[in-house]
Amino acid sequence: MSLRIEERGDYILVHGDGLATLAEAQDHFRDLSSLLLAARRSGSGVRLMIDLRAAIAHPPEVAAHIERVLPVLYRRDDRVAVVVRDSVRKHQTKSSHDPLYSDVFLSKEAAEAYLGCETGSRSVHHKPLMMRLPSSNP
Repeated sequence: MSLRIEERGDYILVHGDGLATLAEAQDHFRDLSSLLLAARRSGSGVRLMIDLRAAIAHPPEVAAHIERVLPVLYRRDDRVAVVVRDSVRKHQTKSSHDPLYSDVFLSKEAAEAYLGCETGSRSVHHKPLMMRLPSSNP
């Protein structure tokens, strides 16, 4: 399992099939936190899309870590769009994200609109920032 972080013009994209271990989750959120801090310092603001359409359920210890990290990771002025694959996951995901700075969507286009992006213009120009190798754990 892995999550990748990429810069996509107007926003940062996190996507992949998930986090398998607590160590992976800690590394991922450390990397993401550094990137968000840099975006805030640059004055450009945080625009983040988390595409979880390919993600599988996290192990309980990873899910618990995510629940602890989210409230301290994001700020009121951030804009976080989460994309999931179905309505059940949308409902579940909404419960862990503060509506003050985030919303959950079933399509990438709707998420881009929420972030204030021009739909489709970001798919051509992207720069990988960090790549996570798949876990060697079964």
